[in-house]
Amino acid sequence: MDKMFGMDRYDRIARLNPALLTLLPALLFVFVWFPAVWTQLGAIAAFVITCGVLFALTRLARKSGQNVERKLGSRVGRLHTASLLSLSDDRLPKTMKTRCRSYIEKHSKIILPSLVDETQDPKNAQDDRLLAIRWLLEHTRPQTEASLLLNENIAYGFARNLLGLKPLGIAITTTVALGSAYFLYDLEIGSTAFVLGALLCGVAIIGLLMWVFLVTKSSVEHASQVYAEKILSLCLEH
Repeated sequence: MDKMFGMDRYDRIARLNPALLTLLPALLFVFVWFPAVWTQLGAIAAFVITCGVLFALTRLARKSGQNVERKLGSRVGRLHTASLLSLSDDRLPKTMKTRCRSYIEKHSKIILPSLVDETQDPKNAQDDRLLAIRWLLEHTRPQTEASLLLNENIAYGFARNLLGLKPLGIAITTTVALGSAYFLYDLEIGSTAFVLGALLCGVAIIGLLMWVFLVTKSSVEHASQVYAEKILSLCLEH
């Protein structure tokens, strides 16, 4: 997997990009309203990168995403994938589920819980299914990059981490919109500064609406479902 600034493709797209998208309005705010400061920032950009800011951004996105996954529980992530193997769960086509369970039991020697087991001890049953998913991911690791699994993992990670950064994103876009409106009040309509400021204000408002209506739990759950189905489809490729 190619590396850039010490980050692989997953780090760059699923972790760094959400953080950069979150901070972008703040950077544009400085560029439009404080150009002198922006020039100084440009001069020290290389130094900032070497000081580990990019690394810090990826860690911020990762931690925020993990908090989201923890709150959503079995609705997303590996816990969600494991729950699809449950005999009492009907979100996966029955034929596909049967083939997946048969493949896992045959090759991993893991005995997946029966419907009776799930009823009597649901926690232990979920642990067994989670163990099976971990085995499946490890067993198919060599084919991961050659398949679409990595792409779906990145898509899920991006959606999850973006949702984790939603409070910060809303705060930044709101501040940028209000701050730009305040500075626009004293500017001459039609001037370059006014046009740039108005554009920034509009972009910030659009960004705010996107944070509110597009970055949702449902979007993360959908990405998780697609990723889960792709993981389980690996059983059908052998």
